[in-house]
Amino acid sequence: MRNIFIVGATGSIGTQTIDVLKNLKDRYRLSGISARRNTEGLIKIWKEFKPEYILIRDKEKIDILKENTEAKTLSFEEGFEEILSNKEIDTIFFSSSGIDDIKWIILSIKHGKRVFISNKESFVAGGELIVNELKKKGETLIPIDSEHSAIFQLLENKKRKEVEKIILTASGGAFFGKKQDELVNVRPEDALKHPTWRMGKKITIDSATLFNKGMEVIEAHLFFNFPFEKIDVVIHKESIIHSLIEMVDGHVFALLSYPDMRYPIKYALTYPDRIKNDFKRFKFNKNLSFYPFDKEIFPCFEIIVEAGKMGGTLPSSIIYADEILVNLFIQKKIGFHDTPKLLEKVYNNVKRTNLSIEFIEDVKKEVRDIIEREVKHCI
Repeated sequence: MRNIFIVGATGSIGTQTIDVLKNLKDRYRLSGISARRNTEGLIKIWKEFKPEYILIRDKEKIDILKENTEAKTLSFEEGFEEILSNKEIDTIFFSSSGIDDIKWIILSIKHGKRVFISNKESFVAGGELIVNELKKKGETLIPIDSEHSAIFQLLENKKRKEVEKIILTASGGAFFGKKQDELVNVRPEDALKHPTWRMGKKITIDSATLFNKGMEVIEAHLFFNFPFEKIDVVIHKESIIHSLIEMVDGHVFALLSYPDMRYPIKYALTYPDRIKNDFKRFKFNKNLSFYPFDKEIFPCFEIIVEAGKMGGTLPSSIIYADEILVNLFIQKKIGFHDTPKLLEKVYNNVKRTNLSIEFIEDVKKEVRDIIEREVKHCI
């Protein structure tokens, strides 16, 4: 029996992980949960699972949790230090978003915790540090993203030298098939209409700009140690084929399943076993389509991938800039077409230094300053 703590338990991935855990009570005990400010969601989870710990980043919400639960309730930073030192809690699932959890992911690995990471912003931004720490511990990271879970499964029992390339699939987001001039006046509510996946607002907008797919290319590079030139992207609108690998002899292997994040979550939590589930199955009663990926229409993809190739603090700068810009777009303070222009401004003007665990706050301040200066030209 493992004791698991979920960071970001009330978000999209967090709630789906909670749902998976309902049928894994013989393997996992939910020992703790955290959220940024969603007290209602935390209280609901506590009533069902009775976790020992509840952590919240918004300190002003602590009293609400103390009044409505019997859990040990602490601010996130104070409480997470206690989670790290608690030897009974052996598994930590990072389902949060944003770059703030790089430090906590690395410290979790250093403390010998088994770690799962669906927080792609933190993984991509701090990837070099995280991967190095995993190597020191001799640990294997089981992917949560559907694309990387597919690649992980496809690569099993394959000789790496016989794999020609990795092919990530992309639904194309809300605006597949549109031309650049058709994207000038799109609204946030248009971008939030993802054709196949149920996700949070930030990742849904990132799917519309293909920024999310760019991060996934970097993830694939970090997870599987494949060079960028051997990682391709193809548009597959149905989101049934989650990824493919092409062998040196031309054979292509693909992994298919109904688009439900509980599939890769449960696979990771029960690896190396495969446990029967009641998730909706894909039925072979419709066509599957593929289209070439036009990078020129979605420049955000290329900006983050180039940042990933450069490494250092540049990926974290671009990721944090995107976080700010997505919020500005949702608030209708900038247009959809302004995002790549402003990302490019950050790419060209931000300082580039080597990664360290202490770098985050400096990066965030510099990025905020650049965007505050440049965004006036877009409004």
